[in-house]
Amino acid sequence: MSRRGENVFKRRDGRWEARYVREITLDGRKKYGSVYAKTYREVKEKQRLLIEQPRQGSPKISRKTLMQIMEEWLNSAKNQLKISTFQKYNSIIQNHISQIGNLPIKFVTSEVISQFTDSLLEQLSRETANQILIVLGMGFNFARAQYNAVLPDIHLLKCAKPSVRVLSVTEQNILVNYLRSCGDIFAFGVLLALFTGMRVGEICALKWENVSAETIRICATMQRLKGSSGKTEIVILPPKTECSNREIPIPKTLIFELENRRKSGGFVLVQENGNPVEPRLLQSRFSRIAGACGLSDVHFHTLRHTFATRCVEAGVDVKTLSEILGHSDVKTTLNRYVHSSLELKKSCLDKLTI
Repeated sequence: MSRRGENVFKRRDGRWEARYVREITLDGRKKYGSVYAKTYREVKEKQRLLIEQPRQGSPKISRKTLMQIMEEWLNSAKNQLKISTFQKYNSIIQNHISQIGNLPIKFVTSEVISQFTDSLLEQLSRETANQILIVLGMGFNFARAQYNAVLPDIHLLKCAKPSVRVLSVTEQNILVNYLRSCGDIFAFGVLLALFTGMRVGEICALKWENVSAETIRICATMQRLKGSSGKTEIVILPPKTECSNREIPIPKTLIFELENRRKSGGFVLVQENGNPVEPRLLQSRFSRIAGACGLSDVHFHTLRHTFATRCVEAGVDVKTLSEILGHSDVKTTLNRYVHSSLELKKSCLDKLTI
């Protein structure tokens, strides 16, 4: 005998059996478990406890979905995040975590996370998958703190250290000669990156009021973000980190060109139509320039890597270089941006004597 719609049955041996959803897989299939008791009232109470509070410390979360938790976390953190970071996290939640977002939080197990990770790797790189898992982990931490939720740990994927492209001295000379022969505003923006190590957003946001005869003061960055209307728009934001607010001495090789272009105000990089040069446009033009110079496998950030490497080769100490680049930690400078060239390695070995 069964109770309709309750998944409760009277067994032949006289006991009562109640079934409950123990797990929901990524493809939506339900896996059931069973509890047993001598009376209907007993088994019904066991079933209720398992349905309402399985694995959770607070009943408030028992019926929430993963998507609800992630959105609740992101909204709670909104005031502590930069606009660009908030939009990045929201994009990750809507475009990726939403794949498992309909799962009730009580059914998010280690097996579910493992399957989700495997599905990410079918479409994305390990580095991108890790970014998604990091955001998921932050949502989990919120659920643990807010609702005492019991959730699986997030384990990041092991990734090989990416190789970083640095221009050789010969390649850099070819590029510089081409840039100076062009003489347009885009070529000038590339020269700024190559000889100051500035980020692309910092270059595009740079105004003449922050360029003195001897230094460049970095106090803003330019990004294109989604506005309230849903369309993207250019915004000027504070730099990436507090340490990114900095002053960079102007190298002699740039003084003449800066002074020759100096204006009373406004952005340093301005197109002929009067609009400022935005990061995506500068990156796009650099790709064309690199192709014209026969440089392969390069992107705009290659200029920052190359600047750091040339500084080390010239004997600039890492602490000074770290401040020029706007890093809060010298280790970041050493591990991410400083790459000894073959020329430097050879000159070091040549100093060895028997």
